[in-house]
Amino acid sequence: MAARPRKREYRHLPDYLIFDKERGVYKFTLITGKKKNLGKDRVMAIAIAREYNQRMRSDNIPSIEKLIRDSGGINGEAQPFALHADALLKRAIEDEKPKSDTAAMWYNDIERIKEYFSDIAACDIELEHVNGYIKKYHPDSSANVQNRKVSFLKKLFSYAVDESLMFDNPAARKKMRRVDGKTRRRLTMDQFMTIRQSAEPWLRTAMDLALQTTQARLEVSRIRYSIKEPKEGVCGCVWLDNEENGIYGTLYIHRQKVQHKEASHVAIPIGAALKIIIDNSRDSVASPYVVHRLLEKRSNPISKEVTHPTQIAPDYLSRAFSALRDKIGVAAELPIEARPTFHEIRALAAHLFEMQGIDPQARMAHSDAKSTKIYTQNHVDWVHVPHAEIVYKAS
Repeated sequence: MAARPRKREYRHLPDYLIFDKERGVYKFTLITGKKKNLGKDRVMAIAIAREYNQRMRSDNIPSIEKLIRDSGGINGEAQPFALHADALLKRAIEDEKPKSDTAAMWYNDIERIKEYFSDIAACDIELEHVNGYIKKYHPDSSANVQNRKVSFLKKLFSYAVDESLMFDNPAARKKMRRVDGKTRRRLTMDQFMTIRQSAEPWLRTAMDLALQTTQARLEVSRIRYSIKEPKEGVCGCVWLDNEENGIYGTLYIHRQKVQHKEASHVAIPIGAALKIIIDNSRDSVASPYVVHRLLEKRSNPISKEVTHPTQIAPDYLSRAFSALRDKIGVAAELPIEARPTFHEIRALAAHLFEMQGIDPQARMAHSDAKSTKIYTQNHVDWVHVPHAEIVYKAS
């Protein structure tokens, strides 16, 4: 119903303010309906009434600020945050260049963010909205997962603040959940062997390589059968023309996680154990990679970590290991976040080498390694580790 027009004598006054002629004072009606005496000073009464209306009746009182907001704001800050989400994500990806699996996770998260913030203006987002988002989409997730989702909101909002779409970053005020010490259980040799016995040949090869080299999934997936010479960004074998004292060649590993450190270049002698793993991996599939398989149909685009159709993507390697672990019931008594992953083969290998009295740190590309020999080839310093093997009965 339309509001009743004011009397002519009050039209020059702010809404809800009148002048009591009998008492000579100005009276103002609060939102509760109660009337307040604002005194005889006309200028003061008008100023108080306007300020009160602006704060308490902003939806009903026209103002420059309201018109700007209704227009979407000066920089778009009054538009729904969802309208800016894709552009902000694009900036984040261009600036930070995340790995493919991280970028894929961001693309999934951005869809949820656009859905949740579809009708919430960027400038109106508060901590309560951050809490609401986590409660809606990740209520039962682990502390690690929830913290990761808050961190992504924080990242996205930081770009929004930079573009004057938000006044501050409410996700930065969110208290992260406490994360206990590493809950994942170490992989035992018995568990390794149980999984290995049920693994497909390509996965068995990857497991064996990880155990003998102490390398992680990315480096294992990149090992080539043969390279002419060691170089940056390449993992592969340089073979001797003839076996020399039980050594057949050298496996060069450039570990990407520490790629800018001297210790990231590791040269591992290829002894009998490594040679057997490599020889046994050869099959009818023409592939330059030791860990390989032929996929009949690829529904998803090739990962940026993969350069050949037969090469195994690192994330697929991890998923396949975990899926097989769960299928055969290894560590089934533990919650899924505590069950050992493919990466734990690296820790198992380090433990087994230590048990043999061999320092595993140089082999693992740790910068605090002891007793290492460094030599230069093609202007790159390679850490040459001594020949060592983990002996186990492979079936």
